[in-house]
Amino acid sequence: MEARVVEKQGVNVTVSVRVDAATVDAAFERVLATLSRTVRVPGFRPGKAPRGVLVRRVGKEALAQEVRDALVDDSYPAAMRELGLAPIDAHFHADGALQGQEFEYTVHADVYPDVDLPDLATIELEVEPRVVTDADVDEAIRRLGLENAVLVPVERPVEETDWVLLGHVTGDAEADEASTFPVHLDRAGDELKGQLLGRAVGEVVDVVLTDTNVLEDDGTPKASNLKLKVVDVKGKELPADDGELAVQLGFADGAELRARVRESLEADARRATQDARRDEVVGKLVAGATLDLPASLVRRRQRTLLQDVAHDLGHQGVTLQRYLERLEARGKREEFERELAETAEKGVRRDLVLERLMEVRGTQVTDAEFQAALKLLAESRGVDVGRLEHDLGADYLANYRFFMQRDKALREFIAELSGEEAPAPGEEEVAEAAEAAFAVDEEAADDHDHHREHDHGEHEQGEPT
Repeated sequence: MEARVVEKQGVNVTVSVRVDAATVDAAFERVLATLSRTVRVPGFRPGKAPRGVLVRRVGKEALAQEVRDALVDDSYPAAMRELGLAPIDAHFHADGALQGQEFEYTVHADVYPDVDLPDLATIELEVEPRVVTDADVDEAIRRLGLENAVLVPVERPVEETDWVLLGHVTGDAEADEASTFPVHLDRAGDELKGQLLGRAVGEVVDVVLTDTNVLEDDGTPKASNLKLKVVDVKGKELPADDGELAVQLGFADGAELRARVRESLEADARRATQDARRDEVVGKLVAGATLDLPASLVRRRQRTLLQDVAHDLGHQGVTLQRYLERLEARGKREEFERELAETAEKGVRRDLVLERLMEVRGTQVTDAEFQAALKLLAESRGVDVGRLEHDLGADYLANYRFFMQRDKALREFIAELSGEEAPAPGEEEVAEAAEAAFAVDEEAADDHDHHREHDHGEHEQGEPT
């Protein structure tokens, strides 16, 4: 076999592959042997039909196409390795093979790009760590007090922290008892709260609620009009002090309560700092990197995004086609498709940059680290690790390990910039890696191999023509 690059422009490459006549003849023999066992020829047992009869039964042209496909399947991976190319998507052009003659075909492929990262030594962290103040602790304890307050009857209009019992009103001013429902105003949204404040027991209120997740045909959020009656109002009697609340919540005293609250807030602050720093560093890496985007990866990401949109619309009882028709009617379809393409490009660029960071740093996930991540994932799903590995399969686990490895590279890089120890992956990182692994479509997962540099195995081979 001989392979040569005919043309290469960025991530687009054209390759010519030539297979010698002896290999072509061997492929004919192999294909005919297979066909003799699988093609039924009247009057002959499987594998016993004379070759001439078998060829006439199959057809010379069909046989030539079978051999052509076999030769491409056998030689294409070796040709790409020989040329040092990592194809993503490939389309082949070839005529049928002929016995006793060389076979040549052309491959048009997208390949993974060379990614040049910015000088990592020039990247600096600007995000400061989130600091938990005494005021933050006081506010959290106040919220705990509200959540655990005693409800007491009041004879006054509704106030901000009240418990309100509401009832749906249909034709008259009487609310059906079966349709009543309670609302804690300190947890309610501003829209509903604003329409209930100052109302009194027995008052009927025309409430308008909007749902930004559901759009009307004109693109505006869906608005629901409700007639609600204020059936009852109760105030919240807060604990006398931190000590009383502490005992109520099972702590020894107010000091222990404050310590536990601060500990929880500081854990949240660390996660918020990590997320903000992650966004900052990824943004700087992507902004400073140079690379060509493979069109096939962008198209694949667009398909995934459209599937997500269709899934979300399905929960609203709307098909993707109907949604696109609404956008078309409002002259918004082009804008939607442009934003979809931009989102896909940003996602692909981010993934390629993070993968390059992992390669540059030589990051590896140890078996112990991988098993710890699998344990966290298994616990989140309520199964043991063995059952999880069995259910997910080898391809998924390979993808999952790759995304854990990529995340580790970013966490360690951020830790070096901050001068802090890299945190172990938590439930959020484990879940994100699991989601990313699931996002790899089934065809790509069959060939995916992240153990070799740049060998993603996600090519979509077109039929030879």
